[in-house]
Amino acid sequence: MAVLFAGALVLSSLALVDLRRVSAADPTTLRIGMIEPIDSLNPFLGVTDNAYIFWGYIYDYLIAVDQDLNPKPNLAKSWYPVPDAEPFGSVWQYNLTREAKWHDDEPFDADDVVFTIDMQTGLNFVTVWAYQPYTALIDFAEKVDDYTVRIHYMNLEGDPSPCPFADALMIPILPEHIWGSMSVSNRVFDFDNYWPIGTGAFMCTEDTEDEFKAGDPLILLRNPNYHGATEYGETIDFERLILLFYLEPSAMFTDIQRGTIDLAAFNAANYELLDDWLEDNPTQPIGTYAGLQCTGFSVEISVCMKANDGNNLRTDPAVIRAMTYATDKQFINNNIYRGYGEIGSTIFSPVYGDYYWTPGPDEIYDFDLAKANASLDAGGYYWGTDGFRHSPGNVYDPVVDKRLSFEVVIEEELIEDRDTFTILREDYEKVGIELKPRYVSVGQWSNLVYGYLFDLTLTYWSGDPDPSYLLYTQTSYCIDDWSENAYNSPLYDQNYSKYVNASTEEERLEYIHNCQKLMYNDSAFIVYSYPYGCWAWRTDSFSGWGDWGAHPGRQLANFWTSNPLYFDLVPLDTGGGGISGTALMVIIGAVVAIVVVVALLMLKRKGESQEEDIRLP
Repeated sequence: MAVLFAGALVLSSLALVDLRRVSAADPTTLRIGMIEPIDSLNPFLGVTDNAYIFWGYIYDYLIAVDQDLNPKPNLAKSWYPVPDAEPFGSVWQYNLTREAKWHDDEPFDADDVVFTIDMQTGLNFVTVWAYQPYTALIDFAEKVDDYTVRIHYMNLEGDPSPCPFADALMIPILPEHIWGSMSVSNRVFDFDNYWPIGTGAFMCTEDTEDEFKAGDPLILLRNPNYHGATEYGETIDFERLILLFYLEPSAMFTDIQRGTIDLAAFNAANYELLDDWLEDNPTQPIGTYAGLQCTGFSVEISVCMKANDGNNLRTDPAVIRAMTYATDKQFINNNIYRGYGEIGSTIFSPVYGDYYWTPGPDEIYDFDLAKANASLDAGGYYWGTDGFRHSPGNVYDPVVDKRLSFEVVIEEELIEDRDTFTILREDYEKVGIELKPRYVSVGQWSNLVYGYLFDLTLTYWSGDPDPSYLLYTQTSYCIDDWSENAYNSPLYDQNYSKYVNASTEEERLEYIHNCQKLMYNDSAFIVYSYPYGCWAWRTDSFSGWGDWGAHPGRQLANFWTSNPLYFDLVPLDTGGGGISGTALMVIIGAVVAIVVVVALLMLKRKGESQEEDIRLP
């Protein structure tokens, strides 16, 4: 019995291990753990950062970024402003690769690029909204020949204009032979895209639909015909990439410890636990990095500035200013993000370098409940017997004695947002503002927020390496499309237009800073933190991780086509499965021991059976 019990224990532990991973024939695999799920496989529907990371595996852009976030060739081998176009810089030529094929083996050419651009511009601009920060300034694409395209850029008035992002155009290029047969509205609103076909370094499979619907890990295969390998030496040394999504972040913490995943994107709380554990276990084969994310990631309160059936007192500048003063950014940063982050100001983070605007000492809205109360007093809001402020009736909402009470829409999967709400609710109550939570799925969140059917929401923003993307999102031109908060400032629009038409980098920098200052002062986004990306990886399954601080383009957050990191990773003796050679020997030894024990028991039982057989008549 003792031998049987010991064998059962070993068998029970082995049940946790996918034994296919110890087979020499098992494909080399990079396993990545993530928290927030992918909300759509359609690049016109999804909004989560992990969805953008997924699309970067499948689809190529004309231009990618290197490990230092500088432009590098992708589907376009070279690019330049057409010399004789007026004004200079308003027309750019992109010379395309002849080596790329779609994952279904169809050839890639200029028709695909022209189709992708033109389906999002002109009369389609409003409907196809996903990449409007770029398409707002594109007039049309022109096919010069099968492997040459010219894109004509314009300003917001529709006149030819130099383009500030022509060498950083971050739009995934789609296959015309698949998307061209659909109506425009079907592409954007109805097409599930369960088997995405791109030219990227990784491919989906016939199982992708079932995996996505079930919430199972998504298994991607290395593209054997990837054009980057032959043209740019961008080879990938592992055969599969698997994305695993965790409902409980602590489970991902356990999996990186035991080596069942190779790379993980943590929230701050579990990264802190891992950091502490590694201090006590310094010889563990785990590398880590925490720092500002290359996407300029920020977290904020979004105030809906468009009137709806909610409490429109939220649009009163006196109320917004009070909420700004009542937001304890330092406390949130220290307690929710465990110090893995920096105090926020606008949706531009310090990762943008010179583009980033820092409020001066006299411009900062620090946590100050006295100033919050003073702002509400000045707006005529008085304390009611219920312990909350009430309205005197004003142009923002004429109802007298209306309580300052706002619903906050929160994505239920995001633990940090739920915890941040608790802090905000307690502090806002101290100045007489009631906050009520509404927890929703990511799909419900998108419908409510982009339909402006909310009072406040907790949200995040990420941007592209060029500042044009984030600048556009706060213009009035994208209200009812890209804008989350319907912010509308004629002065902001004016500075954005000057940025677009500026001819020098110095001028552009001035208008970028002006836009951020207006954004900060008006506070339709109350940005409270720039959370660090918190990542960990197994050094016993792959080498080649590199320095993510010195080269931020290697971060997992890089979603601008395939990450340069993947071209440097080299599988070690585990085949990328996360089991070290020593652990493999232990498992094999345990299997052998079990086989021996079971064989002896079977022989013993067989012998007993034979003896019993002899006794039978």
